[in-house]
Amino acid sequence: MVTVSLSYFSAGGAHDPAAAPYDVLLDTARLADEAGLEAVWIPERHFADFGSLFPNPSVPAAAVAATTRRIEIRAGSVVLPLHHPARVAEEWAVVDRLSGGRAGISFASGWHGADFVLSRFDAADRRQVMRDGVDAVRALWRGEAWTFTDAAGREVEITSRPRPVRPELPMWLTSGGSAGTFELAGSLGAGVLTHLVGQRPGELRDKIAAYRKTRAEHGGGRGHVTLMLHTHVLDGSPAAAERAEAELARYLTTSMRLDASNVAAVKDAAAFTAMTAADRNAVAAAGASRYIDTGLVCTAAEIPERLAAVASWDVDEVACLIDFGFDHASILRSVDELLGVLA
Repeated sequence: MVTVSLSYFSAGGAHDPAAAPYDVLLDTARLADEAGLEAVWIPERHFADFGSLFPNPSVPAAAVAATTRRIEIRAGSVVLPLHHPARVAEEWAVVDRLSGGRAGISFASGWHGADFVLSRFDAADRRQVMRDGVDAVRALWRGEAWTFTDAAGREVEITSRPRPVRPELPMWLTSGGSAGTFELAGSLGAGVLTHLVGQRPGELRDKIAAYRKTRAEHGGGRGHVTLMLHTHVLDGSPAAAERAEAELARYLTTSMRLDASNVAAVKDAAAFTAMTAADRNAVAAAGASRYIDTGLVCTAAEIPERLAAVASWDVDEVACLIDFGFDHASILRSVDELLGVLA
């Protein structure tokens, strides 16, 4: 059986306006901590309603660290080309210290053009920048010195502070479906954080097999694959199913709008711009239906079977995406029912 964690998107706009904006994160993280779930995954998003609560995952991660005792606290993801590696090592060492050694990071290369106003590098170089940054963060985390170039062009050797609790940083690479990223993660001895937005279960299974093979070739063992799945426990009524489908479709429409600035898929961005509103609604509705069929938007009775199916794809962990549109009370009820099934 796969392990289960919680993940967040903050699709924006639908949470209870009477609630504080981070109540969903903190309340569900505490529930997950008490129930013994694997981890919470906190994203990085910029300049759009989609994920607007999370411009820097280390900040909410510190809040979670201070209010939980056991659960792992992971970035899903740190977009490394937008940050200096030394700053990443410093910030997440603080999270690790606050949590008593529970921090981990999934690194991403970035995909949205506007985000790169925060970067010192051209978006076209993002994959190599991420690769180089990973080496620097890992070395600094271990306490090793690393040489950087300052604004005057001088080489400066530094070590970072504070020192983390964990001697090695638990690390993943985030992949939207690129087989190359799966294999890179295997060669680096990292895990993989992925989703089903751009890939089918059969395709994912093949990529996981390639990842396991690459890990083994580099002496890294099996590794760890985390799959993000949209999750909401339904009561079995037609009204609940209709609402879930509507929330997913609205979430997907917001996601498609953000994808129009995707630096990795100019053709897809152009196709989105050319679509009519009716076309976008149709695509979102089809996507919502697929997520209901393959994800954890289902009744409590269906969850064990759905998790068993995911385990058959050779996934190690399911990160339940819980905040894609429902209000605070509905999310808490759903998480409580999910935990009841897993108990």
